[in-house]
Amino acid sequence: MFPFNDSSHDIDNYQIHLQNLFSYQLISSQEGGSSENLNTNNKIDETTQNEEKKIMHRDVERERRKQMASLLTNLRSLLPLEFIKGRRSRVDIVDEAVNYIEYLRGKINELHLKRDAIVKRLHLESSSSCNNDIPSTSCVVIKQYSGGLEIVISNGIISEQNFQLSGVMRVLIEQSIEIETCSSTKLNERMLYTIQTKVDDSTKIDLHELKQRLYQVCNSE
Repeated sequence: MFPFNDSSHDIDNYQIHLQNLFSYQLISSQEGGSSENLNTNNKIDETTQNEEKKIMHRDVERERRKQMASLLTNLRSLLPLEFIKGRRSRVDIVDEAVNYIEYLRGKINELHLKRDAIVKRLHLESSSSCNNDIPSTSCVVIKQYSGGLEIVISNGIISEQNFQLSGVMRVLIEQSIEIETCSSTKLNERMLYTIQTKVDDSTKIDLHELKQRLYQVCNSE
């Protein structure tokens, strides 16, 4: 009787041991599966992020190229035909833009030299009609040209505070003379005022009388 009871007890213990072992293996298997699923999900997320970065980079690069193309088109439209004839590459357009800028700088310098020469000539002509003994006296020179009159007033710096340009304008308006431009420059301690006017028929204007009236206005106290 006793040996039989001991054997039955061992069998029960063995069955419990098997159940525990099975449960442990089942739990381990489930944990291993969860870990593998987690790694797989991480890899999927990483791949998705990389794809999104590539798409974003392509979009940025595409937008940059569109902007560059638009800017080059605008630049090309600003260049004269002789600078872009037969030239289509981006490098050619940029090079010709540089050449055109240098060309414009040369033209500006050339115009500055012409302006200085004209100012000096006008100064000499106006000085010849001035009273050199009275440096503060304003001088008036009137020249006719096709379609109008050019009036040059040379005014001494000393009398500048008494000079009223508005009075000159009033005299011209009274004579029905249309004023187009008026500029001033300083040369050798004198101020030169150059007034370009438009006149339909200059023969109807008494230039001597106009000069006298302008002289009186310029030298009035």
